[in-house]
Amino acid sequence: MKGILFLVFFMASALALAHARLKASEVIKIRSTNPGVKSGPCGGYPRVAAPAVVMPGQTLPVTWEETIYHPGRFEFYFSPAGDKNFTLLQTVPNDQKSQPLPHQYSTTVTIPNTPCNECTLQMIQVMTENPSNPTYYYSCADLQVKAPVSTPTPTPTPPSPTPSPTLPPVPQDDCSL
Repeated sequence: MKGILFLVFFMASALALAHARLKASEVIKIRSTNPGVKSGPCGGYPRVAAPAVVMPGQTLPVTWEETIYHPGRFEFYFSPAGDKNFTLLQTVPNDQKSQPLPHQYSTTVTIPNTPCNECTLQMIQVMTENPSNPTYYYSCADLQVKAPVSTPTPTPTPPSPTPSPTLPPVPQDDCSL
């Protein structure tokens, strides 16, 4: 019986640490499924081995879930430099208070026109119960932003001049008139 109580307590405390996380997709390669990451910028999780490759200016669908409701917002940032120099892309209000948990969200973000090999898409859940001291939860995905490889259009070769038709030689008579 004590073992069951311990297991229930352990599971409840693990859920209490959970808040929000990005969801993986073909384009979104998340670093962790842990929704309780409180240290930024990405909780110390290593970059993924094969990040998604996107084009500069591409619009990406992003989905995430919130496992415990908190008033506040979700902020999406982009770093072209391996978790440094983040730029705010978009803010989404946390507006599903009355919906059953987990709350499912989606939006689109436009990737900047900055090519980079170690880019990061970061989501921060900003909880504002205490406006003077908000709490943050982090979730990150890795990207590479590369311009499409353009193949040069081959220069057309001018057509070869068509030779004039040649007529066979006309036989000559040896007779003179």
